[in-house]
Amino acid sequence: MASGCFPHQFEGSFSAFKERQLVFSLTRQLADAQFRRGDRCLSERLWQEAAAEAMDPERITGLLYGVHDHDDPAAMEAVDRPWRELQREASRRAGTPLARLARLTGRRPAGTSCAVTAHQSLQATNRP
Repeated sequence: MASGCFPHQFEGSFSAFKERQLVFSLTRQLADAQFRRGDRCLSERLWQEAAAEAMDPERITGLLYGVHDHDDPAAMEAVDRPWRELQREASRRAGTPLARLARLTGRRPAGTSCAVTAHQSLQATNRP
């Protein structure tokens, strides 16, 4: 029985593990296309694939430029872990009763920057 690169213990669900492996694989392919080959067409196609899979471009960019050896799973994991923790925290916060109430009433939740609010106000006043 082949064990491959599947760990015996991993955090999160199996689908989260598969998603992480897909992101890591695409990042490796992008690193090869952009840094080693300089292949613009392949790089653009890979970025389009990432967009089609709804992958966060900031996550991929962080992995591209934050990891020296993209073939090192431990290095990829170390750079990706803080991103996943931020996503979990944001998801947890979005599920709070106050956040749900803010979405229903159209008010901004606590912690939203004033610049975002000012931009939204400006957009609202410029509507016909």
